Amino acid sequence: MRLVKVMAVALTVFSFSYGETVKQLIDYALKNSPIIKSKIYEMKQSEGEIKSAEALPNPEAYVQFGRLYSQSESGFNLTEFSVHQPLKLWGTRKNAVEEALLKKEAAQLKLQFYKNQVAGQVYQLFYQTLFAKEVLSIRKENYNLSLSLHNLVKKSYRLGEETKLNLLRSEKELMLSYLEFKQAENMYQSKLRELSSIVGKEIKDVEGNISDIHSLHQIQLENLPEIKYLSKISASIDKAIELQKGLSKPQIGIEFTAGEDAAELGKYEFGIGITASVPVFYRNQGEIIKLINQKKSVLSEKKQKELFYRSKIKNIKSRYSLLKSQIDELDRQILPSISQALKLAEKSYKMRAITLFELSDIKKQYFETLMYRATLLKDVHNTIGEYIKIGGMR
Repeated sequence: MRLVKVMAVALTVFSFSYGETVKQLIDYALKNSPIIKSKIYEMKQSEGEIKSAEALPNPEAYVQFGRLYSQSESGFNLTEFSVHQPLKLWGTRKNAVEEALLKKEAAQLKLQFYKNQVAGQVYQLFYQTLFAKEVLSIRKENYNLSLSLHNLVKKSYRLGEETKLNLLRSEKELMLSYLEFKQAENMYQSKLRELSSIVGKEIKDVEGNISDIHSLHQIQLENLPEIKYLSKISASIDKAIELQKGLSKPQIGIEFTAGEDAAELGKYEFGIGITASVPVFYRNQGEIIKLINQKKSVLSEKKQKELFYRSKIKNIKSRYSLLKSQIDELDRQILPSISQALKLAEKSYKMRAITLFELSDIKKQYFETLMYRATLLKDVHNTIGEYIKIGGMR
């Protein structure tokens, strides 16, 4: 069969390709992901807020000029000059700087949260792609076995030891196995394109063992980036409240003034003074009430997130344990048993101890078991990916 020969060449070329590992792809995505870059720039914005909080207010200058006209002379004179320097008192500068620093730390934690999301997403899609590659390998094995059986049946038919019905049955199974292989090949290429779009570069092949199951590291709820982020936001609101309280007090400034003497033109008087704003009752109360309720909202959200993650971590661990135990059971008992049964069935068919139909049934059970195992492995890796989204890679 011409198609069979072409396929054999294609499979040989495929086996010599080199693929990307999950670690390589996660590292690349974390460095080049647009969402990660946007969060890095967002974090850098807080550096400007720190600079603004550390800086003293700019001095304010006032200059007035006048022109003298009389019968004997005229001139252009400086009539008044003053410089006013506001001061940051009542802890306003300290609280503003601490608020900005806490916002920067919160932005860093938010960045880590998104890094975990990207890492988990790439991990999941990588193993979905590796699953597609595993399916391709299973379909290849099925095709090779179907081809071998078809050649055996065809040889037996020519010798008059096999029926025309069994020859047609073997041809049908061979064609179906070929179609399944082509579908698996298409699915693998589709997953590679999907993975490429997420990572941000073209990926032609992936490399790894889908049977390698990573253990789940311990996650401390209070150390989760999103929980710590909300804690930092709450702390920054505390500083914002203290800042507003400081701003509600009289704002002090130092002023230097120089003015032309009204009686003796051309002569100037100099003075240094202290200015203070007159406090207004309930000044900044609206801002403080707003911040207090904002903090309550953040604390409520933090509590909800803690409940959510506690439940999700528990569910992930439970599902992980169940899937892993099912895979272990398959590898320890079921798969070796069905594999041995297939080998025995092949020998028995050659000795005419069983029919082709019985052999085909055992072969079908064997490949269904392989597919079920591959699906369980895909599910367990998808579960690990969800865990990575919460606690990151270890």
